[in-house]
Amino acid sequence: MSRPRAFDEEAVLERALELFWRDGYAATSLQALLAHMGISRQSLYNTFGDKRRLFLAALDRYADMRAREMLGDLEHESASLAQIFGFFERLGQSAGQKQCEAGNPEGCLIGKSCMELGAADPEVSARIHYFFDRTVGAFRHALDNAVDKGEIEPLDTAATARHLTATLNGLGILHRAGVAVEELGDVVRVALSVLRPKTPPAKA
Repeated sequence: MSRPRAFDEEAVLERALELFWRDGYAATSLQALLAHMGISRQSLYNTFGDKRRLFLAALDRYADMRAREMLGDLEHESASLAQIFGFFERLGQSAGQKQCEAGNPEGCLIGKSCMELGAADPEVSARIHYFFDRTVGAFRHALDNAVDKGEIEPLDTAATARHLTATLNGLGILHRAGVAVEELGDVVRVALSVLRPKTPPAKA
């Protein structure tokens, strides 16, 4: 009969996520992970397998958390133009706040993992593609509704959803590089300019 674990698996996974998010995969040593997680090497192996499997588990946790936080409004059944504009408005507010805060990981772990491991690791790449596709799907859902409701002129919602997702990812990189919030706002303004409000019919 196996003995119950003497630690909270979800809590130690969250602590591992903190380090991977802050430092990336390669720069996070196994010893640093063990110290931060507060568990032994054998406990890590028994629970998660090894450092790479631990990273994949942390990446899954991050992707689920990020999707709920970021995409909830866009994935709502009635989401349309207001939710798209609200999404980017909240993103700008968050960027402004984080420039004033210390000690918080910057950037998106999905984007950082893509640049560090995405092309070389199929399992990491699969997780990146899943998150990208889910984000594109959320934007497309809101765009389709906006067109159906007559809020914007008809457009290729699939291509536009990919455009908005690419804008989102680019903003994360620029913010991490220290680009001013005002300049990021210019990027958003131009990106959203493809959404042309539908002109109401002229009154007779």
